[in-house]
Amino acid sequence: MWLQILFLFLSVGRIETVPPGQSRVVGGYKCEKNSQPWQVAIVNEYLCGGVLIDPSWVITAAHCYSNALSNYQVLLGRNNLFKDEPFAQRRLVSQSFQHPDYIPLIVRNDTEEPVHDHSNDLMLLHLSKPADITGGVKVIDLPTKEPRVGSTCLASGWGSTNPSEMIVSHDLQCVNIHLLSNEKCTETYKNNVTDVMLCAGEMDGGKDTCTGDSGGPLICDGELQGLTSGGATPCAKPKTPAIYAKLIKFTSWIKKVMKENP
Repeated sequence: MWLQILFLFLSVGRIETVPPGQSRVVGGYKCEKNSQPWQVAIVNEYLCGGVLIDPSWVITAAHCYSNALSNYQVLLGRNNLFKDEPFAQRRLVSQSFQHPDYIPLIVRNDTEEPVHDHSNDLMLLHLSKPADITGGVKVIDLPTKEPRVGSTCLASGWGSTNPSEMIVSHDLQCVNIHLLSNEKCTETYKNNVTDVMLCAGEMDGGKDTCTGDSGGPLICDGELQGLTSGGATPCAKPKTPAIYAKLIKFTSWIKKVMKENP
């Protein structure tokens, strides 16, 4: 029944699939099967991505929050959201922990255009039952070093593949982008770029994360470094790279929450 509900949700989804903090793959490709075994899909009122960092814990974007824990459906081991594949698993969520300094409010820049503050945009979800670790479901380690500007990064998700149509993808999509200096994002987002964010994309445009990808992984030089947070609308415009939560800034908080809530 839950898969039927998911089908109905996604098949009619347009802008409804955007979380209120502005969800953020365009110009990418279908991921090789089971190549991103830590990638999860989170379905509540919206579609978001997430990352399995422990058999019992998923990390995602704070703006993917739902007031009711019963709304969360965490799908693991899937390449296609609509197929019962061999490694597919489903879990409910017993606890959710938004970062305490996340502010889900709209702020305004000096042009009076509404923008979102994406600082501290991460959330931990405690699964009601640990995931079974298999060939298609695996955890990924938290980062141990600072990311390097200029790195080639891989982002993934089931978000929109068309910047002007808010329709999610059936197949998990991957996109190769570059880690840029935060100054590149400051040029676009003014004073709303902080040291707890990463800036990634292509200055020529054409490649980007998009609607429905929020909370998904940004893997740079083989290490999980970020979570998809926000960006420009429409996606993949020139000179408008996207913003990602910088995970190395939050490893202490993540470990603390996991330790205190076994």
